[in-house]
Amino acid sequence: GYPGRIGIHAPFWDINLMARDPRVRTVVISRLLESVRFAEAIGATHMVAHSPFNFFGNPHLVHSPANGLDEEIAIVQETLAPVLPRLERMGGTLVIETIYDRHPRPLLSLVDAIDSDSVRLSLDVGHAYISHLQGGPTPDEWVREVGSLLAHVHLQDTDGHLDRHWPPGQGNVNWFALFEALAALDEMPRLIVEMRESSDIRPAVQWLS
Repeated sequence: GYPGRIGIHAPFWDINLMARDPRVRTVVISRLLESVRFAEAIGATHMVAHSPFNFFGNPHLVHSPANGLDEEIAIVQETLAPVLPRLERMGGTLVIETIYDRHPRPLLSLVDAIDSDSVRLSLDVGHAYISHLQGGPTPDEWVREVGSLLAHVHLQDTDGHLDRHWPPGQGNVNWFALFEALAALDEMPRLIVEMRESSDIRPAVQWLS
């Protein structure tokens, strides 16, 4: 009886959109296609997949096209080539979730290279806050930088020491700044309250309201 929009999270244990080994990539493609079939069966219209990036440069090496980024993007394009047409036919959207990402730029380059209306970004607020303490932008700055490519947001709070998935208001995320940035977008992304405990969902929504 749920009347709202439905989405799914694609498998992520050992599933990397940037699998370099061709045989492993075959398994990843198979699991993604299986996920799309499942999404279609239940009427889901978005599918979350984790960011493929886990290297963001260091003082001696910039994460840039000259230092591996273009090759990584090409592998992701190859992985998604058989998946996106099926997703597009069902009117679904693949949203790539920020995980260890230090900065939006590589993800924006990835979405730009894929060049599909069915691929957008997902911001995990807790992940972004942890990365902010390591030198990255704040969650609200992520929203402003990503702009119209942001289609999905995981709302969860943290103290920045661990990926806590606390209800908003229990950690250090500046929720006022985040929602100010979200309100400036032309279209509000899907907002997903992502808690470790289901009993935290209703209080989290009430606090945000």
